[in-house]
Amino acid sequence: QVIPTPKETAQQKEHNHNNQSTMPRTAEQQNAKSHLDFTAEEAHNKGSSIEKSATSKFSIRKGRSTERIIKSLPDATNNSKDKNTKEWTINKLQFNAVGLLGRNDKINTLNACWNRMMQPDQQTKEVVMISGYSGTGKTTLAFQVKKKIKNERGAFVTGKFDQYNSGKPLSAISQAFGELCRMIVKKGATLCKEIEDVLRAELQSEVYLLTQLVPDLKDVINQETRHTKKTSDEKTSEARQLKLNYAFRVFVRAMNFHFSPLVLCLDDLQWADTSSLDIIELLVSDVQNRCSLMIIGCYRSTEVDGNHILSASLDALSEMQKQNAELLSLTKIELGNLGKEDVNRAIMALLSIDKESRTEGLASICYKRTSGNPFFLLEFVKLLEEESLLHFHLGLFQWKWDEVEIETRTASTENVVDLLQHKMEKLSKEAQEFLQCAACLGASFEIETIEIVWQHQQVIYVDSSAAETGTEELLATIVEQNYLEKPEKSKYRWVHDNVQQAASFLIEEESHASFRRSIGKVLHRELSKNKLDACLFEVAKLLNADITGVTNVEYAKINLMAAEKARDISVFDKCSNYASKGISMLPSDKWDSHPDLAVKLYSLAAETEGFLGHHSQMEIYCREVLAQKSISTLQKKNVFLAKLDRMANAELRYDDAIHLCLTVLKELGCRFPRGGVMGLLKAVASVRTTVKMVKQ
Repeated sequence: QVIPTPKETAQQKEHNHNNQSTMPRTAEQQNAKSHLDFTAEEAHNKGSSIEKSATSKFSIRKGRSTERIIKSLPDATNNSKDKNTKEWTINKLQFNAVGLLGRNDKINTLNACWNRMMQPDQQTKEVVMISGYSGTGKTTLAFQVKKKIKNERGAFVTGKFDQYNSGKPLSAISQAFGELCRMIVKKGATLCKEIEDVLRAELQSEVYLLTQLVPDLKDVINQETRHTKKTSDEKTSEARQLKLNYAFRVFVRAMNFHFSPLVLCLDDLQWADTSSLDIIELLVSDVQNRCSLMIIGCYRSTEVDGNHILSASLDALSEMQKQNAELLSLTKIELGNLGKEDVNRAIMALLSIDKESRTEGLASICYKRTSGNPFFLLEFVKLLEEESLLHFHLGLFQWKWDEVEIETRTASTENVVDLLQHKMEKLSKEAQEFLQCAACLGASFEIETIEIVWQHQQVIYVDSSAAETGTEELLATIVEQNYLEKPEKSKYRWVHDNVQQAASFLIEEESHASFRRSIGKVLHRELSKNKLDACLFEVAKLLNADITGVTNVEYAKINLMAAEKARDISVFDKCSNYASKGISMLPSDKWDSHPDLAVKLYSLAAETEGFLGHHSQMEIYCREVLAQKSISTLQKKNVFLAKLDRMANAELRYDDAIHLCLTVLKELGCRFPRGGVMGLLKAVASVRTTVKMVKQ
């Protein structure tokens, strides 16, 4: 396949013309040259096929450095005919020609799932789980479905769980439905109003719960949603969980009604939190949602064993399918590495070579170095070109390489992360430091956030001088190197999690935790109140990276805020984690110097540990609070509620629960007089007075 390159400058053309005119040509070279000289009309006709193949590469994204690989000349994308666009070259690696080699059977399986979902009156939810090693093309396979959405009125939205930012609960769920909300806003005010009316009719003020989970929903409902009730004071953890489940089902039904089919693609499920996996089960078990819904999950099989939480979730989905095949169809697709023949075909496509025997030696080396891993393979071939171990000979019009030299100079390359790290280490010191900072901000980040971090990089790098290169220039350099891409106007993301991992490995291992904490300090100090609230989980996670022996009341408050936010969206495991981290940061005299903060953290920890079934840990927190004579009974109310919930619901100790309840009421001044109607009326009045006091 012949791919056009951008127009050459006049000087380059003159230089190339002089070189070509003085160089004697063999018959083979003349044939190669004539092969390049198509007309502009032929270029236009080839444009569509070139553009089509560009969307099916393994993991190569469109960055500044790769645009030259897949970019067509103006004539290939519009109807204009410029006489100066007749020159075509084959001296670039043809990444767009590789495609999904060796995956036809997997594509057919995925297409079968799609066709089944699209049958008339079909209400079965499709769940597709794609597993395999990192870099085998799981996400690329999933994105084959996105092409089909273009012909429908549906939507394909994505979310990605993050290895280095696991502190944010429901992160991928929030990303995916945030993307859907932005699509709705672009469609106009009419659709926004329709969805707002449905949500408010069903949920009323509880829309607040959804805006906590999906902040972009605030733009759809077109006003600030105010939460008028403190659910923590009025509801148990179980009640909050049920309320959020109902609200989220209503939300997805409303979205799915306007976007059908709706395809939800969740990447890197091996790093998902329990609540996110529960949401998947919640959505596919919703019998009232009769619209077409497909959930595609991708995960690394090497990181999911029988004890992993994802394994339990997959077992639950399998059992759900057995019990009701009309409700759910679960399909599992496993991707392996490419075989030697597929690797050879990939090399042939990259080098525009038709003869298999010519690339067998090179392909054998590539297979040996990469084990046939698609992402590793493409990065390895790029490295060969960058190191001049693979180059295009302009005299012969063909690619040249020395297999012995490649064998010798690449013998130490063990995996793709090592390879990427080796390439990154060749960048300037500033670019490497910038990559390190960006790696701590998650799988994606906003320009404003990285700019704040980089402006204060002297706090992070103590021995560093002020940054000489600006944020935009460094971002442009890193995008050009194909490490980052820009999916939205103000946002960047890593092209692959292996790239983020390689950037993270640039940080010295012994200082990794303190480095992340330094970035957390900068963000905590510099972000506005609204921005800090939006990034609360990320900032708390960074601050908690290195807390051994740390006493810091401000950071304890951040953890309290994160714990309360996690509880509000019913992510109790994260709530427990943040509460315990906050407790560990309190000073030893916490009950004298910061009693309000201490009782809030301990009460929240007790409540969530009880809901999670960790009763022994719950008792430890409860005893600590109840032992404090300086804390009033009213301040201890949430601890008492946690104990009552355990006695009545977990242990069925009703008599003990009633006794504890009466004891607490007595301490609050609520008495139950004996005797007749007057006694009963006095008791009711006393209870009402006590309830009002507790609610204040």
